[in-house]
Amino acid sequence: MQLKVLGGVIAGAAVVAAGAVIAQADGTKAGASALEGGLALENGLIQRPAAAGANNVVKVSNRSKAAMTVAVTPRPWIQSSTGAVSPNRRSTLRDVGVSESAFTLKPGEAKEITVTLKTGTPQYGALEVVGLPTDVAKRKGLITGYRLVSSLRYLPAAKTYALTVGAAKIKQDMLTLSVKSSGNTAEPVSGTVRLKGPLGTRQGSVKATGLLPGKTIALGLLSTKKLTAGSYTASVSLKQGTFKKTVTKKIRISSR
Repeated sequence: MQLKVLGGVIAGAAVVAAGAVIAQADGTKAGASALEGGLALENGLIQRPAAAGANNVVKVSNRSKAAMTVAVTPRPWIQSSTGAVSPNRRSTLRDVGVSESAFTLKPGEAKEITVTLKTGTPQYGALEVVGLPTDVAKRKGLITGYRLVSSLRYLPAAKTYALTVGAAKIKQDMLTLSVKSSGNTAEPVSGTVRLKGPLGTRQGSVKATGLLPGKTIALGLLSTKKLTAGSYTASVSLKQGTFKKTVTKKIRISSR
């Protein structure tokens, strides 16, 4: 499952083999999220200042006709080089706790879960809710499972920005720039680019892309499809929140 934004609630359902959940994202909703007759999550998007002991209550409802075993797990994000994020299912968000991580819901039953930040450290992650029929081990063939993913944002009291710029590369006919955040916010990085080459200068805007603390992305600058072979100089002005940085990179485009 990949999310282009660090927010909202993603609802998913899949027909799966017994005992395994392989749900994929299939839509977004802002407050409550569910597939018709499936699992629902209310108040799942949590965004607030980071403070030890801060808690929110989310509601998980079983709208299906069968009892479900439900697991609720806070997880850190994985961020790809394109900026897309997905929950890291091999890890948990250790500084965020839930009042109940596993329980059973009868058809039509709901349960409120308290989500608590244990420290005052800013956190950016996901709340993953997975539901499977209670008799999944006895069933044969394919089974429908449910997976809901919402965003957890515990924001810093004082924002810090720090961008480290790496190499400029051409990937799939796109000029990209490696950018890493060492700050404490997930605010998007945007900017402008001027590319000077054999036939003149091209200018463009850099599409805003969310960047998590400690992560590195390949920020797309502009298309190279119509550029002639030769040496180019790229002047890139980056912006994240109130932070601004300008870098110059030399690149060479080979004959196609």
